[in-house]
Amino acid sequence: MLTPKEICELFEVQINTLYNWRKTKPKLYSYLQNADYNLKRNKEINVLLDFYSNTFSKSFSLDEIEFLINSEFELNSIDDVNAFHTLFIKSNYKLLASTSEIVLSIYDKIHELNIIEKYILYKKIYRVRNIEKLETSSFFEEFLSKE
Repeated sequence: MLTPKEICELFEVQINTLYNWRKTKPKLYSYLQNADYNLKRNKEINVLLDFYSNTFSKSFSLDEIEFLINSEFELNSIDDVNAFHTLFIKSNYKLLASTSEIVLSIYDKIHELNIIEKYILYKKIYRVRNIEKLETSSFFEEFLSKE
C-alpha cells in the first residue's frame, strides 16, 4: 500500500488534492493507495498474455497486419473485442469493391481467433497506432505466418 507521499510523487498530485480526494472520492483514493498492487497485477497478466501469445497459430501476412494498423476501427470494451471481426468488416465495407481479397481474408482470420488472441492482437495494434513506433514484423511475430 502506498503512502500519501508516494502517491503524490508517483501521480504528480498535490498533497492537498490527495487529502481532498480522500474525503470526496474515497474509491479513487483507495485505488491510488493500492496502485502498486494494481501495477504488479497488470504486469502478471501481461506476462501470462505474452506467454500465451507463443501458442498462436501464425496466419496473418505482414500486409494484413499493416492493413489492420491503418484501418479505422476501435475496440472499447470486452464485447467489442469479442466482435472484433464484425467491427473490422463494418469499418471497411466501403473497401470491399477494391480490396475485397485482403479485407475478407483478414475478417476470416480474426473470426477464427479466440477472445484472448483477439485481445492481444488489438492491444498490439493499439500500441503501434497510438504509443510506439515499432518494427511491425517483429512486434507481431506471433501472428505472422512463415511465408
